[in-house]
Amino acid sequence: MPLSFLASGLRHRRLILRLTRAQLQARYRGAWLGWLWLLVVPLMLLGVYTFVFSEVFRARWGTLPDQGEAPFALVLFCGMTLYGLFAECVNEAPTLLSSYQSYLKQLLFPSEILAWVCLLTAGVRLCVSLLLLFVVYGVVVGPPPLSSLLLPLIVVPIALLTLGSIWIFSAVGVFMRDLTHATAVLTTALLFLSPVFYPASRVPEAFLGWFQLNPLTPILESARRSLFEGQLPDWGPLALATGFGLLVAWGGHALFMRTKGSFVDVL
Repeated sequence: MPLSFLASGLRHRRLILRLTRAQLQARYRGAWLGWLWLLVVPLMLLGVYTFVFSEVFRARWGTLPDQGEAPFALVLFCGMTLYGLFAECVNEAPTLLSSYQSYLKQLLFPSEILAWVCLLTAGVRLCVSLLLLFVVYGVVVGPPPLSSLLLPLIVVPIALLTLGSIWIFSAVGVFMRDLTHATAVLTTALLFLSPVFYPASRVPEAFLGWFQLNPLTPILESARRSLFEGQLPDWGPLALATGFGLLVAWGGHALFMRTKGSFVDVL
């Protein structure tokens, strides 16, 4: 069934939430600042972006001519935060199953839920970063426009794309151990081939058609339109990105379920 991956997530939602909470606790347990690192890290990154692009590069975003230079850091932070959800999960996916070997040895453990755990763990940091973005935006620019309320809807296609990619790369990573190096190159290249550091309008027309094939392009562009330009997203490309995300999620889940019987033997 096309939405079987959603049914699986809902069926095991309590276990998914329990593992997500355990993963976050393990990550911040013993740290001096503990859970505050969820806020400190994006705050430090935002500070670095603001200094480098406002004071060093004097960079400006073409769509914000009347708001000075500081908003460039906010626009960049928005793009990096959304892209970071995808990149973090894809980079973690090839070794995801090996890090849960003790769970996989239990015959009744539904290993497909680990993709949800990975996504939700990164999603918590995404939510904290977006909350920080809204607060700083309110201080620097003013109250966010009403269109910014659509941002959670814009996150849906990138979450679907990320979820499907986790299933694909985690399944393939069991059999191809060097996939970790390939995903690092892929996410780095895709960072520069996506409208994170620049708007899509600056892409030369000769390459624009290929550039728009990137499913991340309408997501990142729509997020900036709704938050920084006060405009509604371009629903056509965003709907296509959502459809593509559903396809990747369904296909990734199907691939994972087809190969999961061999994981324990290989690991």
